[in-house]
Amino acid sequence: MRERLLDATILSILEDGFSGATTRRIGQRAGVSRGAQLHHYPTRQHLLGAAAEHLLNRRHQEFQLAQAGGLTSAAAIAAAVEFLWSIYSGPTLKVWQELVIAARTDAALREQLAGVNERFFARARQTLADLFGRPAVDDDELAAITRLTLAILDGLALNQTLEPDERGARNVLRLVETLAAAWSEQLRRT
Repeated sequence: MRERLLDATILSILEDGFSGATTRRIGQRAGVSRGAQLHHYPTRQHLLGAAAEHLLNRRHQEFQLAQAGGLTSAAAIAAAVEFLWSIYSGPTLKVWQELVIAARTDAALREQLAGVNERFFARARQTLADLFGRPAVDDDELAAITRLTLAILDGLALNQTLEPDERGARNVLRLVETLAAAWSEQLRRT
């Protein structure tokens, strides 16, 4: 039932936008009674935060499975960047962007999403450490690489809203591949 609610929330945000994703509409879409919905998620912010975390965790797991071999070659790095772009240019980030923008003026939602964002960053950092074959403990360089990679992808995804032609994004993604290859080499040496 929880997964149905979370999936319905994500779909509602994607199709109806943040303001259109009402708890009533989400419950109807999930086929869940209002009481059952409130039992699992007492407020809209709890439901939205849980849906965001559910979505990011799902995409993160997909990425981990696709990149299980590590970033050991130029082809593996290119495949990882392409997979990340498929996540960032698709509905996942559209939903996340809707929520982050709404959180700017909604303190309760901002608090929910700040926790989601913190946990996602920690997982992304650990995944990069694993892919680079490096321990992630207290590694400021790896944290900076993770932040830079996520910031580039976030920015490209946001820009796609206004500039849907992917040519510019593709040029940036090629640079990300080059950076990732250099980072991989550098991290393996240290």
